[in-house]
This record gives sequence, C-alpha cells and structure tokens, in this order.
Amino acid sequence: MAHLEHRKADLSLKGRGDYGGQALVGPFEPDAASMMSDAPLFGMPPEALYLWGTLRDVEGDLHTIMRRIPHNGKPTARRKLVVQSTIGGYDHLHMHAAGLQSAPHIDPIREMVGPDAIEWRSNPEATGSPFRARWANETCHWVEEGVFDLRGTLIKPGMQWYVPGPRAAMSYVATIYRLEGVIFDRPCQGLIGFDQIYMYEGGAVYQTLDPLIEDGLEHMWYTWATCYRDGSIDAGHFMLGNNRFGFAILTDEHQKVRLSTDVDGEVFYGPDGYWFTGARFTMGSEEFEFLPDPRGRMPDLGPIPNPQIDGRWRRVGDTREPEVWFAWGEAVPANGPVPTRQTFPV
Repeated sequence: MAHLEHRKADLSLKGRGDYGGQALVGPFEPDAASMMSDAPLFGMPPEALYLWGTLRDVEGDLHTIMRRIPHNGKPTARRKLVVQSTIGGYDHLHMHAAGLQSAPHIDPIREMVGPDAIEWRSNPEATGSPFRARWANETCHWVEEGVFDLRGTLIKPGMQWYVPGPRAAMSYVATIYRLEGVIFDRPCQGLIGFDQIYMYEGGAVYQTLDPLIEDGLEHMWYTWATCYRDGSIDAGHFMLGNNRFGFAILTDEHQKVRLSTDVDGEVFYGPDGYWFTGARFTMGSEEFEFLPDPRGRMPDLGPIPNPQIDGRWRRVGDTREPEVWFAWGEAVPANGPVPTRQTFPV
C-alpha cells in the first residue's frame, strides 16, 4: 500500500486508565460453560448475544440476518429478528417483512442442553413466529420458523478482543460458523457470527457506553470469512481505528492464527461522501482489499453514522475462487478516508 498521509490530531496525554483505544486481541477455545456463564469479564457483565451474518441462495438472492438477545432478557430496542433481502429484484438489501412477524426476544428461555451445548428460544407466551438457536462447541443450529432453518460448523478457534477504558469499554467474544440450510424455502449457504459482548452496566452497542462510537475510536469495522473451493479458509476481524485503536485477527483451515495491532488502511467513498465503494487494509506486510457486493448496501438501517455494506475481503493478488463468503461491516464517513493517529508530546 502506498504511504498514507494520516490526519494528525492535537492529542495531549490522556488521563489515568485511558489507553487511547489500544486493544488486546487473541484466540480462545470455545466452551459451553463459559458461553452460559453470567460472570463478568474485566468487571463488565454480559451485554447481549448477537447472531448475525449473510446467506446466498440458489436463485442468486442475498440475505442478511440478525437477532440481538439481551442478556437480561429486557430489550429496549432491536426487539425482533432483522432480515434484509434482495428478493423482489432489489438492487440493494431491503428490510423484509418476515422480521416483523417474528417473536420478540423478551424473556427468552436459555438453558444447557447436554454438556457442550446451550439453547436460546423464544418465550412460549411471546406472540409471533418462534425461534430457537443452539450453540455447541463444534456446531450450531438456528431456526426462525417460517423464515429459515440453518445448521453450522465452527471455523476454529474462537477470536476475541478487548478495548479498555475508564468510562466505556467493550469485550467482544466471537465464534464464526459456516452454514447451510434453507431461507424462504430456498437452499442456501452462508456464514454467521455467534457472538457475545460485555460492556459496563447499562451499556449497549451503538447506543450507550460504547467506546467505538461515542469515543470516536472506530474508523472501519468488519467481521468476515471466505471459504474457498480448494478447501482453504480465511476468517476473522478487521478493525481500523483512530488514536491507538485498530487490529486484525485471522484464522485459516489449519487453525493457524495471525494477529496484529500494526494495522493501517483507507476507505474509499463515492461522490455522495456517505457510501463507501471499497477499502484497503494492511496487517504487518499483508495487504487486503474490500470488494463490495453490488447489492450489499443496507440503506434501510439508516440514515446512521456508520453505513453498512456486505461484500468480500481478499488479499491483494489472491486468485483463489471463493465458494461461500461474508463480510458484513461498516465505516464512519464523518472520520474521512484515513484514520487519525495519536501522537505523543516529545
């Protein structure tokens, strides 16, 4: 990547406990007992479980699916399944009515089902189409009745990151599954994140006590995976950030993990200055490029400060043929094309 001229902020030294967004990042061994636990991480209680990802069906349509299940079972927003789809000839992802007909995740049932699996399911008294989601150490099964039935295999290992801060902090504990099944009675394949987030009491992603948005750390955020026709895999997380924030963690078909906080990149915006048309990202000496899906924009989520687009990440020059992929993420146009780097007084 050519040298980037970063914006330089007039950033004085921070106060006690403020590390400018410097993140910890690493792999972990997923296990059901930890997934089920109510115990805090770094003094933060579980905020919510997030199931979310991308499907492509045999008729060529694209779908993104998401359900947020708050740990306390008391959602204040995002109460139901979200389905975006290109069904109907749309040239972008369009909010599908199936989500409105789903059961809300208010007071869901959560229980261990055997020694290595947990199941979340809708409260029997809830109105709307029931759901159930089972997480296991190797597999998952997510059913939204009348919409989709999906089974997945874990891409190992789990990947986690932590952003400390005295006012707002976040610990993101992630597992990625490759899926097959049906959506709207059409065979499909895809990938999802089956993730847990920990935040300070009262925190909610994008809303309150969020260090990425409220403290201006986030520049671009992507979770992604590509399964290639030759059997190889790339999967992980890219985060490009301001100040000292930013990292990458990737795994492959051999569970070989590469991670770095030595990252850089640039987001390319279209004429409107809102939707981005591509991006570059480097981790150490490796350079990647983002290829937006022509129908991957999600305008029905907004207008929001972090427009989201699905597509595919690949190494620059990589000629492997993808078979199943997802890259659902976002950028923050207010932060411009390149991140702001923190400098220290000398």
